[in-house]
Amino acid sequence: MKVFTDLHHNDLYFSLHRLFEDRLGWELYRPTGLDWFYQGYWKIAEPYGNALDTVGQYLNPGPVMPKPWIPGINYTDGDIYYMFDPVHEYYHKAITIDTFKLIKFDLILSTIQAHDQPYLDLQRKFQPNAKVAAQMGNTGQKTILSNVMHSVPYNPRPGQNSVYCHQEIDPVFFGYTPTSTGLKNIYSVVNCFPYPELYNSFKSALPEVTMRAYGGGSPDGGLFGSKGVSAKMKEANIGWHLKPQGGIGHSSMGWLSIGRAVITNMSQHRSWGGDAVALFEPGATCIDVEAYTVHDCCSEIRRWLEPDENLRHSELAHRRFADVINYDDDETKVRNFLGNLL
Repeated sequence: MKVFTDLHHNDLYFSLHRLFEDRLGWELYRPTGLDWFYQGYWKIAEPYGNALDTVGQYLNPGPVMPKPWIPGINYTDGDIYYMFDPVHEYYHKAITIDTFKLIKFDLILSTIQAHDQPYLDLQRKFQPNAKVAAQMGNTGQKTILSNVMHSVPYNPRPGQNSVYCHQEIDPVFFGYTPTSTGLKNIYSVVNCFPYPELYNSFKSALPEVTMRAYGGGSPDGGLFGSKGVSAKMKEANIGWHLKPQGGIGHSSMGWLSIGRAVITNMSQHRSWGGDAVALFEPGATCIDVEAYTVHDCCSEIRRWLEPDENLRHSELAHRRFADVINYDDDETKVRNFLGNLL
């Protein structure tokens, strides 16, 4: 069985690889080559004015070698491009649009709303026996498609075939790691550095604590994908995890899977709903900054940084992740979903 999908987020693509290739034994392919863009079937760069350098970041295969190849280097085998992911250290199978027309696909999966109609067009023109589905990972995302995989709360329309399943994170990076109880590290790994004034007020109020903010637009710089993110999570004693819209994206799951309680803003998780409220329980797996003054919250943080207390909340966080998120159960649900594709 063969699946074609887009690539707009490496960790999402890795989760689909884990699901379709590692769990289900299917083959997963993605686009390469600028013809996908020029023929109107690739829309990821539209919000950026379709700048060709942005398009090329996703679709230009760059230097490739024929087989035999050097491990870690992109290569081709026949019409298939094997593109190395240096973060997760595996190969994507990528194809040009001409090769897409020659391969029989069973499922075409859109992961952004802008690809729903182009992927329907691809199916109708070139893959009449394939089914088309949407993967929805953003709150408020909508779809015209009849088959929906969603990792965010979503109320399906009457007649839609849908399944709720979590995006699987890399078990190599995000396995449980006890805290280093001799340290007092509080790290953020949220891109765009939301709520900077609040972060800086806590950093000033906790001079004995090492606070760092990593990620795009953050004062301590970016990280090398999930590999870099997970390494910083493991260095931390508590996560600083304040973000608009909350929810259970990759960083939310990563903090708890590794075994780190977090400082967060519960109003955003409550507005997201679903499993976020089960994961983030004030007093157990998180400290809710909205429930305290800065002074009182700092007192609570100091208490959670005491070695025994820090380790206790670390274990609570990891157990909560295991209680709420079960990828084996998700696999069973997805198998049922795929058996009922419309």
